Amino acid sequence: MANSVRLARLAAGVPGARVEAGGDYQVARVVYDSRQAGPGDLFVAVPGLQVDGHDYAAAAASRGAALALERPLPLPADTAWLRLEDTRQGLGELAAELEGRPARRLLVAGVTGTDGKTTVTHMAAHLLEQAGLRTGYLSTVAHQAGDEAEENRSGQTTMESPDVQAWLARMAESGARVAVVETTSHALLQGRVAACDFDVAAVTNVGMDHLDYHGSWEAYVTAKARLIELCAAGYSKGVAKTAVLNTGDRSYPRLAGVPIERRLGYAVAAPADLRARSLRLDEQGSRFQLQMGDAEAGVHLRVPARFNVANALCAAGIGLALGLNLEQVAAGLSSFAGVRGRLEPVELGQPFRVYVDFAHSAGALEAALAELRSLSAGRLLAVFGSTGRSDHDRPGMGRAAARGADFFVITTDDPVGEDPAEIARQVAAGVERREPGRDYEVELDRRAAIRRVLTLARPGDAVLLAGKGHERTMILAGGSEPWDERAEAEAALRELGLSTAV
Repeated sequence: MANSVRLARLAAGVPGARVEAGGDYQVARVVYDSRQAGPGDLFVAVPGLQVDGHDYAAAAASRGAALALERPLPLPADTAWLRLEDTRQGLGELAAELEGRPARRLLVAGVTGTDGKTTVTHMAAHLLEQAGLRTGYLSTVAHQAGDEAEENRSGQTTMESPDVQAWLARMAESGARVAVVETTSHALLQGRVAACDFDVAAVTNVGMDHLDYHGSWEAYVTAKARLIELCAAGYSKGVAKTAVLNTGDRSYPRLAGVPIERRLGYAVAAPADLRARSLRLDEQGSRFQLQMGDAEAGVHLRVPARFNVANALCAAGIGLALGLNLEQVAAGLSSFAGVRGRLEPVELGQPFRVYVDFAHSAGALEAALAELRSLSAGRLLAVFGSTGRSDHDRPGMGRAAARGADFFVITTDDPVGEDPAEIARQVAAGVERREPGRDYEVELDRRAAIRRVLTLARPGDAVLLAGKGHERTMILAGGSEPWDERAEAEAALRELGLSTAV
């Protein structure tokens, strides 16, 4: 936890910060929500998509907070404040400075991409830890510092920068040597990972999500490239600044053009520095030879799907970039047990396979169905929906299910303030050459939808429950309600008499 620091001293460590008044004010906390601001706090007025923090600065000052602003404002007398050119970027810098620049006491790997970020983050943290490097992580699913682990209940894959810096400080104080940080394109553009001083920038792939925010695929790739730029410009800690890139992804030429000290390319099939040779896939996972140049080591990966082989190669690249050898990386991958809600098997002795997965976009749903199709001897059944207030391609999700599943149920998935029936209609609009009632159904009650497909499943089939994954709530118009997809699947299997587990 940060100690209080004089405003003038804090500003001296932040590029471009200039104290305008009250340099002796003691800052104990950096905040970005004016409602939380009070004595001892520095409220950073960040312009947002909907509101501008500058509109609430005077109110924060009236409650005793100091301010960080981009422009002068009418303020209560004797308000302590400093000026920044960009408060969004400055928020992270101020938080890092207050915490003693924790990223400079750690080796930091950032993981970005459309799909696979969470799995790569957990894989990389696991193999580093197994090799003897104390490692913390921040992911969509959870945060860990030393022996302290917490579910990520923030609703954000990458939290706001003061929270990121506070967790990095906890990691450093716990004796960690490495931090692995799952990083979204939104976080990169909004400065949430400012002052993280990355040593490795890893990219899984760049798909077609979030284009309403970014405007175009090219702009989306540019946002992802920001991680490489931050890494290349980060504080030097004696290791080569490295980009770990997927040579088989269409984003590779653009990302490989960003200047950085070292690049490691990986791919399952395309030419690359790091490859999976002699790959064999089954329902339990895969076996392959992890190859780097002339060296190779055997891996038995215990999580299914070809895309998880690519994720493993990306995690391997992170480990190698931070000094592990190929045998250490292979051993860590072979002992990795998976991530909650990422093609997570539900096994109660039922005569068919059930998987819970976070796939909640058209591309992710298509990929998950394609992988399960290649591994399943029987039919493939699915339950999925589309979230409210999202830019996900709803008709595209319907098309993906129609092409990839033998039978599917369109249901509810975090409708927030939207009508679940209207969301389902939009998803169904993309269904091609499939007959409602025979090939698919709409059941807005997700609990009933799960029971429906489990009732229809036969021995040898595979069932995909997509969208909720690790999440513990369902967000409806009236607020959040408890939800646990795995628990729902297990309860349904027991109620239907399909469980043989004691």
